[in-house]
Amino acid sequence: MADFPKRYRVKLRFEGPVHFGFKEKTYNQTDVIAHSDTIFGGIVNCYYLLYGSEDTENLLEKFRHSPPFKISSAFLYADGEFYVPKPLDMDLTEVTGDIKAAKKIRFIPLVFLGKAALSEDTSSSYSAKGSILLKKGTDTPYTIIERPRVNIDRVNFGTGIYYVSGCRFREGSGLWFYLDVYDESEDKKVKAAIRLLGDEGLGGERTYGFGIFEPRFEEEGENYNSSCSEKHLLLSLYYPAEGEKASEFVAAYSILDRGGYAYSPTFYKLLKAPTV
Repeated sequence: MADFPKRYRVKLRFEGPVHFGFKEKTYNQTDVIAHSDTIFGGIVNCYYLLYGSEDTENLLEKFRHSPPFKISSAFLYADGEFYVPKPLDMDLTEVTGDIKAAKKIRFIPLVFLGKAALSEDTSSSYSAKGSILLKKGTDTPYTIIERPRVNIDRVNFGTGIYYVSGCRFREGSGLWFYLDVYDESEDKKVKAAIRLLGDEGLGGERTYGFGIFEPRFEEEGENYNSSCSEKHLLLSLYYPAEGEKASEFVAAYSILDRGGYAYSPTFYKLLKAPTV
């Protein structure tokens, strides 16, 4: 019998561009990462397609008591390096040599959260390139592309051009996220749903072939560097409970507006309730 819980590092190799929108009808902007709510919604929808409504309802009911699995958001990987969001209270001025460049950094290598980050040799091997702290001599893992589209007015048949932005990952790059499975009976099912999600596509503009990926599951230990520091970095979105104050137990945080439409096999254009 396999030991549970299990932790997987899920690597997503995309076949084409992706579009992770910020707001409704802002086609010309895209994020470069997929947040945990987007991934969770995709997994549940594909679980429904594979196993039906009854099994899906049973799965969701488990989350009310003891979550059968947990996921992080999906972040960048490139050339064997895995990236995570930079902690808001982390100062990288000594690494970049420039306070302005340090403030612009959004993603750092996973190794910087461990003891290796204290090594002068390790720090000197990296430099800031835009919003990412990369190994010197390596390229940015992605490029932002724009595709023109034509909008046709249904009344007077007038036309107008607009642009849709996409993030295209270069060879050897993509996104990754943690998958922690606690319920052995759901292990194969959840991984099957993620594989189907790869065929269905993640994010927006899927009708045009965006978001198609091939997942790869790499099993890891249950904990990762849990004893290296008294501090912890949240790798997913967090929605406080009613009456809960994040400032009472979080050292630093930022607010993210979530809106737009959510896809569902049983509803068409389901409008999300605005959240932060």
